[in-house]
Amino acid sequence: MAKERVLVDTCIIIEAFRINCWKALCNRYDVETVEKCIEEACTGDSLDAGRVVIDREELIKGLAKRHTVSSIELARLVLENEGLPGIDDGEKHLLAWMHANRPLPITVLLSTSDKAALRASHVLDLLNRVKSLEELAKAAGVDKRQLAKLENHFLERWLSGVRVELRPLL
Repeated sequence: MAKERVLVDTCIIIEAFRINCWKALCNRYDVETVEKCIEEACTGDSLDAGRVVIDREELIKGLAKRHTVSSIELARLVLENEGLPGIDDGEKHLLAWMHANRPLPITVLLSTSDKAALRASHVLDLLNRVKSLEELAKAAGVDKRQLAKLENHFLERWLSGVRVELRPLL
């Protein structure tokens, strides 16, 4: 049986490394991302005390696929989707890739904890395909002690609340 494909953004990558569940996710799913999210996850303010250091080799080794996004795909995302909120570059590249590759295979899931990216996924009619890191990690068999370390915006209850807020918008 083929693994489910999961597209992850920068925030998910960083949190998965922070709570040490990256390998479990990559064993359970075909984890994919875009080059911009890899770049963002592996950089940052080195003086930030809360910065999570990502091992680029480990990150790339765990990925099933890495996608490059063209400037044309980025432009099409914005031009073809009126009302798209402003989002970070990594999420914009991820959503541009998804938009350019429609129709998406049924098994593709998006995982993000960024509220603007969730608004954008709603505009793109993808909100029902967004999964929390908590849900993915549980299915990957991540230990409850690790799950207890997840920040609030990576939990299913937070994502459910955002979905309720967004549904009346369209």
